[in-house]
Amino acid sequence: MSSTAPARVGRTYTRARAFPWVLGKIGDFVLWLGPYNAAQLIIAAAGTFLLIKTFSWWAGPLGPIPVAALGVAIWAARAHRIAGQAPLWIAYGVLQRALQPAVGRFGGRTARFPRPQVLAGTFLIEHTGPAAAPPGSAAVLAPSTNPRSRPRPSARGGGPAPTPLQQMLRERPKAAAR
Repeated sequence: MSSTAPARVGRTYTRARAFPWVLGKIGDFVLWLGPYNAAQLIIAAAGTFLLIKTFSWWAGPLGPIPVAALGVAIWAARAHRIAGQAPLWIAYGVLQRALQPAVGRFGGRTARFPRPQVLAGTFLIEHTGPAAAPPGSAAVLAPSTNPRSRPRPSARGGGPAPTPLQQMLRERPKAAAR
């Protein structure tokens, strides 16, 4: 590196400085215990709504405990990170996962199985033995010399000859009748 090259400068910002998205700060005015991030505001709104709707259930036996618990929940969400992500984005991801189609997506659209279709057509089964020789050639006229390749004559005519076991079983009822 030559001596005339400018020196490199690297800057690092904290997350709050890089992403200063907070609510409750206008100029020099700051809300009480603020500024608040989006997760805190969502917890505050939902918790306040829930406490107002269920006031008759908890007002007598619990006293101010639910209000204090809401305050602690809002305070706990101020800079909380789960695996480096804000809880709001984690909740968004869980919601997206719950709402996505069960079969998944293909090209950004819901994947759909094709409708079943009836396949109609015909097929032909042909005997494909050895290559056909021209008629009148020696290969067609010559009989096979292998005894296993020739069909055995059958007693009933048509089909293979019965095996010795089949012959024994045929003769058995005759012997039992005597």
